[in-house]
Formats: sequence, C-alpha cells, structure tokens
Amino acid sequence: MFNYHFFKKISLLLLFCSTFFFCKDIETEKKIDPNLKLKIKNLNETSQLDQKLSVVFKVNEDFTDLHRRLLRNNEVKIIANIGHIYTASLPARKIYDLAKMKFVDYIQGSREYKANPEDSTRAIQKM
Repeated sequence: MFNYHFFKKISLLLLFCSTFFFCKDIETEKKIDPNLKLKIKNLNETSQLDQKLSVVFKVNEDFTDLHRRLLRNNEVKIIANIGHIYTASLPARKIYDLAKMKFVDYIQGSREYKANPEDSTRAIQKM
C-alpha cells in the first residue's frame, strides 16, 4: 500500500526545506569577510572560539533598544560607531550569530591603525 503521491509531496517538501536553509547559510556566509572566516576557521581548529575578536560591521537600519538587547544577548559589545558602521568586540563563536541578524550587512575583522611617524612630523611642521 505505497502511496506514491504522498511520497512525492514529502520529497518535494524536504527538497524545498533543505534548499531554503542551504541558501540562507550562503547569505550568512556572504556577510563575513573571507579573512575573518579564515581566522575563525583557524581558531576553531585550535579550540579557541571563546577568544574575543574586534570587528567592524555595517548595518542597514537605525539601532533600536531591541537591536541593542539582541546584540547584548549575543555577547556583542559595541565600542564605537559612525553612522551605520560599528566597531565591536565579541567571542569568535558569535560571529555567525551576528551575521544571521537581518539588520547586519557585512562584517570584517578590525585592523590596528599604525600611524606613520612621517605623518605626525609633517602635521607639526604645517602648524
């Protein structure tokens, strides 16, 4: 008593669900800078995903209290922002959780700024 139509419907449903979730992961992956992905992969291989990372991320809407609460619950500590660009600190294991948030457009690891000594001497000479 094999019901072919029932099997076909279930197969299509499973295919749709797997495709939908797979595509969603691709969208999340696109939001993360490749260098940051590599760093997370290396931290995962050495079991150091609790290490804090500094990141810069861009959002697509103004922050509300709900956004701030959601970030706080995911251990994201906002350090500074200029408009819709934020600098934050968070455990490496939380990067993908941040990327899954709809209001986040892009995430990259922050870089340390190293001033060139010549720049500072030129600025002093111009004064």
